Amino acid sequence: MPGAALSCPQGTVPQQGVGWQGCAPVPGTAPTSSPHAKAREVWEDRWGAIALNRSNISAGFGSASGLRRKKQAESAALKDCRSKGIEQCQVEFIYYSQCAVIVWGDRTSNITGASSIEHARDIGMEKCEQTKDTNCEVLFSQCSYPERIQ
Repeated sequence: MPGAALSCPQGTVPQQGVGWQGCAPVPGTAPTSSPHAKAREVWEDRWGAIALNRSNISAGFGSASGLRRKKQAESAALKDCRSKGIEQCQVEFIYYSQCAVIVWGDRTSNITGASSIEHARDIGMEKCEQTKDTNCEVLFSQCSYPERIQ
């Protein structure tokens, strides 16, 4: 309404122009940061590991992901491997904040890490095919992405 007084909250002053009116902070008093400002995000790496018996990979493997510490991931992967009755398990691949895949062919296998399962798969398949192996396929895939802690 023309001529109507605008009531503004404390710390602000009325502002108006042709066809508009509103409230603005009192000059020189605008806070540098609002109590409602978004808190800074904090992310923490998460670790994963793959354990297996390299001389008998067809027996199986053990894995772990999403753990806060490298040693936790290694221990959990070894425990998972051994729980399947696989003897002489060894941690063969450790990764953090990424994905891992095991690519298996008729004669070879490889474990590859990358930023996504798709990217790791592509690299692993290329490695398998470069060895002139046949029937290359992804046997396993898993990710261990960073986790927001704040």
